Amino acid sequence: MLSPFSSHLGTNYSASELEKAQIQQLLKGHIEDNQRIDCEIEELRQQLEALIHKREENDHFIEPHLALLAPIRGLPNEILCAIFSHCLPTPARFLEDSFDIQACMSATQAPMLLTFICQRWRQIALDSPELWQRVPITFPPSKLPSLTDVDKFKLAVQNASQLATLWLSRARNRPVAISISLLYPMAGRTQSDKFLAFITRYSSQWEELRMFSSIEDPGLLDGILSLPSSSVPNLRNLEVPARALWRSFDKKCLLRGPSIRGFLYKWTNYDHFAKLPLQWSQLTDLHLGSLNTTDTNIRKIFARCPRLERCHIRISTVEIFEPLPRLRLSYLVLLDMRQPGDPPTGFLASLDLPSLKDLTIYIRNLPAVGESLASTLRRLTVFSDPCSIATGMLETLALTARLESLELCYDIPYLLWPHSPHYDTAFLAALTPRQGENPSASRNASSGSEPLLARLMERWNYPSYLCPNLQDIKLQTGAQSSIADEVIFDFIKGRRERSTTLRSFSLEYARPAGDGEREMQGVFQGVKVNIKYINYKARFN
Repeated sequence: MLSPFSSHLGTNYSASELEKAQIQQLLKGHIEDNQRIDCEIEELRQQLEALIHKREENDHFIEPHLALLAPIRGLPNEILCAIFSHCLPTPARFLEDSFDIQACMSATQAPMLLTFICQRWRQIALDSPELWQRVPITFPPSKLPSLTDVDKFKLAVQNASQLATLWLSRARNRPVAISISLLYPMAGRTQSDKFLAFITRYSSQWEELRMFSSIEDPGLLDGILSLPSSSVPNLRNLEVPARALWRSFDKKCLLRGPSIRGFLYKWTNYDHFAKLPLQWSQLTDLHLGSLNTTDTNIRKIFARCPRLERCHIRISTVEIFEPLPRLRLSYLVLLDMRQPGDPPTGFLASLDLPSLKDLTIYIRNLPAVGESLASTLRRLTVFSDPCSIATGMLETLALTARLESLELCYDIPYLLWPHSPHYDTAFLAALTPRQGENPSASRNASSGSEPLLARLMERWNYPSYLCPNLQDIKLQTGAQSSIADEVIFDFIKGRRERSTTLRSFSLEYARPAGDGEREMQGVFQGVKVNIKYINYKARFN
């Protein structure tokens, strides 16, 4: 706006009496205009508030009516129950997964959370005992301000017992899987006895019992393990903490449970372990991953367990060098074997495993596991070190014509080694279909793997590439290894041209990405491709 006083605005100029009168006359119209604008704004504000209020009233009317149209309301109770079952926390798998000390009975997770949504959901959850079959109990259930506060500890134990009672009552007569985490000592024998009396009321329903203890407090664990075997007729899987059986294990009658099929006990002494009063002949799942013993002793355990289906073992010393009569385990499907020292070639050769499908092996130098073992494999996972040679790996893979899943990794201490003799361009070329009928002809003539591959193919009369039924492959390389992108895509393309079995390819570099390198996640010719770089060196520093 133009003003006759523009030159004086923003200065210290003092207006005369005549100029003051002129200024007042000049501002009069503008002040009156502002007053009119303020009135209009107030009117508009009132209209806006009225509209907002009306909108809120409409929303309050519309939303509950729209809820009546929600498709989920029309789902049968059985479908909702199936959905609820997928909302449950993922349980730790017996034998495969470590004890989950973070698991708890929480109101912020299903199934308890489902009872707070609406009356119908609550009733469905309460009428579905299968939702309440896993009971994770932790003592104390939350962090206490002080372990010396006995009253608060007693209250915490009481609350945990009450919550477990609620859980078990809702499971009704269904088999239950109970996990007990004892993180701090019970506040006196009275608390231990009270909880023991409560938990044993449901012992006939126990199907799985996993116990963890980070303290030396035998009271509760001894009480549970001293229960008569007749009190746990349905117990199939049992995990016991290391300290629990060190004393008076002969009095642990629970170990003689008539239905126990799976046993997990992380202890290192073989003589002690071999004397446990288990029903050895009926065991199907056994975890010996912490047992530091010889291959001879492992063979003795196998001989006592003819029905084994899944087993984790650790061999600290190799004693079997001469051929032995082959021990047949007709039902063994999964074997997880850790071997920090010399390869247990004699031990593997002494086994007859006609049903073996899944082999995980932690071994320093992989030998050919033998045609009798490799020929049935569907899944092979190998953790080795950079001292291993590629020949043993290729010889093993040449025998695994039915292999569907292959994972080749390093133990973490070896990830920073510069070279990966196994998992490089030449190795991947051995898994890539060859052009033409000559098995020694290669797509990548510079790979260096053709002579060895040709000898392997000729020796065992296999197709011109290894593992023809492979569906999933995961490779982990050392700190300075690299596989060219064109070799990867050549592998995928060649596989898909021969068959459509390949589903995923995963490659992990144990280093940051270099110049021109990038992570990749996507789909190429129907195969999920995942290439990533992990800076393990930075993690360790």
